[in-house]
Amino acid sequence: MSELFHQLGVDWKLLLSQGVNFLILLGILTFFLFRPLLKVLEERKKKIELGLRVGREAEERLAAIDKMKEEKLGEAEKTAFEIIKAGEANAKLGADKIISEGGRRADEILKDAEQVAERRLEEARFAMIREAKTLVRAAIIKTVELDPKAVDAALVSRAVDEISSLNVKTSKA
Repeated sequence: MSELFHQLGVDWKLLLSQGVNFLILLGILTFFLFRPLLKVLEERKKKIELGLRVGREAEERLAAIDKMKEEKLGEAEKTAFEIIKAGEANAKLGADKIISEGGRRADEILKDAEQVAERRLEEARFAMIREAKTLVRAAIIKTVELDPKAVDAALVSRAVDEISSLNVKTSKA
């Protein structure tokens, strides 16, 4: 077989030394390059898996947060609706209170106006009675042609009372 190697131009010593060199190079490359490279690739693979798992968890959390957000928005809408409804009810109560207070104030104003009108009417009646007394006195003086000092106040008052009672009877009829 050595002749066969020799005819082919292969030196078995050289082939053996190249095989040993290859095994040494293979051992060195395996120890210094292939294992660290596999280690880096394994770490990278773990980081990618971790990133994917964290991404999935983040998506799940985001979905849960979105769901919770929708629930909170629904609750907030319900609360806002209830607040608006309560505000409307309070406004209606306030309006009713204002209306009733306005009606009460209007009644008070009407009563005050009636009292003022009655006072003015009474004052006008007294003024009319005073004027009537003066006119009756003047009429009696002219009619009787007496001395104005002789006409006493009792006579004038009695005449005015009779006239006033006649006016009251005719105004009621």
